[in-house]
Amino acid sequence: MEEQKQIGDRLSAIIEHYGDSVYGAAKKLGHDRPTKLYNFIGHKFKPGFDTLVEVLETYPEINPGWLLLGEGEMLKTALEDQEEPVSAVEKEPAAAKHSYRHGGPNAPAVVTLNMAGDEGIMLVPTPAQAGYQLSREKPQVLQEMDLELLALPQFSGKSHRAFEVEGSSMEPTLWTSDVVIARCMDDWRMVKPRHVYVVVTEDSVMVKRIPRPISENDQEVELLSDNSYFSPHLIPRETIWEIWEVRGILTTRVPANREEAFDRVAGLLEVMARDSSDVRGRLVEMMDRIGSRSSEQYRLQ
Repeated sequence: MEEQKQIGDRLSAIIEHYGDSVYGAAKKLGHDRPTKLYNFIGHKFKPGFDTLVEVLETYPEINPGWLLLGEGEMLKTALEDQEEPVSAVEKEPAAAKHSYRHGGPNAPAVVTLNMAGDEGIMLVPTPAQAGYQLSREKPQVLQEMDLELLALPQFSGKSHRAFEVEGSSMEPTLWTSDVVIARCMDDWRMVKPRHVYVVVTEDSVMVKRIPRPISENDQEVELLSDNSYFSPHLIPRETIWEIWEVRGILTTRVPANREEAFDRVAGLLEVMARDSSDVRGRLVEMMDRIGSRSSEQYRLQ
């Protein structure tokens, strides 16, 4: 089968496999019109959490890992259909990665362990973020996606995640393809004012600043961008699933040497000062010459 690099292509492949039209598939998914599905297939928009759930529920034979990331085969194998999802504590210890539900309502849906039984830092790249949202309702999806684990000793202990940054809203602090290392916030009242956080909602994963702690009585949460072209916006508190405090950044952008930059600016200012003195001296000399010529003309008259 031809490789489907984008999720819209994979949706089109599903429709073709089942012999549906786009209109018929939209009806199966519970949509009154096929417009949304056409937009997904035409790569105008990416499907959100609700749409992904609808697809997997409507076509249960589809492999979630293939739908979300394009990995593996489109259809589940017979063995996968027979297996029931089980938690990590019920699996054999020899398994390389395990996932299980963890913590309270503000905690991550799953925690991933490495072969030694230690919690790993799950890397959630941009293409996998829709699947990460889906795992809130179906934790086994993360296991099927087989996301990479990072081993960073300085970020051990409490639950950590690594999220890839997409977009320009946090420039110049964060750039597209940067990876932020974040720690789970169990108590949102402990949010640090104007600190950077990863906010996971029912339809998006965002990296933003939160201006103040979030109380239980708050109906909305304000999110701020570092890029002045992006306005602050409010989201309903009830739509937020997880909040992660950013504690580190993995980036390919190496900052310039500030001392070197300062020395260059100081040198430039010095050159400008010398040039200014030289120009001033020449102007004075020119004025003197003009003044002397005027005096000579006055004496001749």
